[in-house]
Amino acid sequence: MDSNRPPDITSFVIRFVHPPTSERINLIKYHGSIRHIQTNREINFTRWEEAVSFIKGFVSLDDPQDPLNG
Repeated sequence: MDSNRPPDITSFVIRFVHPPTSERINLIKYHGSIRHIQTNREINFTRWEEAVSFIKGFVSLDDPQDPLNG
């Protein structure tokens, strides 16, 4: 890494909403939103894969050692 170049930083805010147990319908146990801080782009999701797909639009997750890459 070039010591004169600052690191690239990409930040996200992820919110999970868990409805009360009595209101959970079928297999949807949560939903959420994820916002990319640098661009203020945000999506809502009901599956974690949707959030990961959004993140991949900003960060390369191609490292096979990366736990998000499964």
